[in-house]
Amino acid sequence: MTPKFLWLVALVALYIPPIQSLNCVYLDDSILENVKLLGSTMTGFPLRCLKDITDFKFPKEILPYIQHMKREINAVSYRISSLALTIFNLKGSIPPVTEEHWERIRSGLFKQVRQAQECFMDEEKENREHPHSEDFLTVYLELGKYFFRIKKFLINKKYSFCAWKIVTVEIRRCFIIFSKSRKLLKMISESPTFKQELK
Repeated sequence: MTPKFLWLVALVALYIPPIQSLNCVYLDDSILENVKLLGSTMTGFPLRCLKDITDFKFPKEILPYIQHMKREINAVSYRISSLALTIFNLKGSIPPVTEEHWERIRSGLFKQVRQAQECFMDEEKENREHPHSEDFLTVYLELGKYFFRIKKFLINKKYSFCAWKIVTVEIRRCFIIFSKSRKLLKMISESPTFKQELK
């Protein structure tokens, strides 16, 4: 290869971002697919369920941390995905949709968890020398408390039809908030200023 072409190859390489694993690439799509699946249970929200609506206190204070977690965002993705799947795998439930639809939701969440886990593990291999930040530990703990409140609500309501309607809406809301945070982080991380700060 001539020096001229070598120079062109080097120039192109500078502008090509690192190749992510396919699990990381498709994770955002899986989250949006599950937002749609969860949204399909919201049709015909019964008036009798309005009295049970609860504020689960989504920890909005963690959002500024998430928006700057370039190296740990996939670990947070795995945390949220696995906690959501745990909720939907609780026994003795009265699902607000048909059993077939319920299985589609659980299957979609399982796919999201698997992708998030493998993406997170790939990230861990690349950053073995960098321990998790205090911000990450804060986010990790606050998310655990948030999903515990959701689980406790279901238990107190004996996994009723209305309780599941409300919880499904809440977890969908959680996914939407998190998806927007991931998109914002991606926009920020692709800016020249952010890349310079990481060096």
